[in-house]
Amino acid sequence: MNIKNILFLSIVAIATSLSACKKNEGCTDKNANNYDSDADENKGCVYRYASTVNISGVSVNNPNGNPWDIDGTGPDLRINFGKNSSSAYDFSTDIQNDVFATTLTPTSNIQFTNEVWKYELVDEDLLSSPETIATGTFNPLTQGGSNEITITNGSITIKFNYTVN
Repeated sequence: MNIKNILFLSIVAIATSLSACKKNEGCTDKNANNYDSDADENKGCVYRYASTVNISGVSVNNPNGNPWDIDGTGPDLRINFGKNSSSAYDFSTDIQNDVFATTLTPTSNIQFTNEVWKYELVDEDLLSSPETIATGTFNPLTQGGSNEITITNGSITIKFNYTVN
């Protein structure tokens, strides 16, 4: 074997071993918006954070056929939500009084995770227990696009808006 062949084989062996050592950079956190199952070196994860919740399509009357409030006005809307694995709701929004459609704002900074979450839309009256308007579940990382997760529950549409950073 001549020196050219030995040199060529050496270069090929070195190039092959270097490419085999290359790590696939990406986000390895399953709770990140940009999770990459092929990544083996964690870099640049970004996450979804709840920003607002848009509600529309709430009925004028409660399921009994009566107005939501004694004075005949609309419901006082609030959303409670959180991880389905929790016994209670972890988060809630502000309350908007006497509305059938509105935008609600969470009361804290909420990072969505890749698991089933639950929600309940309620009429939050001061003098009585909250009346449940709609409930359900969603996965905030596998559902949604364009910075919103849209849920339809009968005539009601709930849009969980989120930011990514």
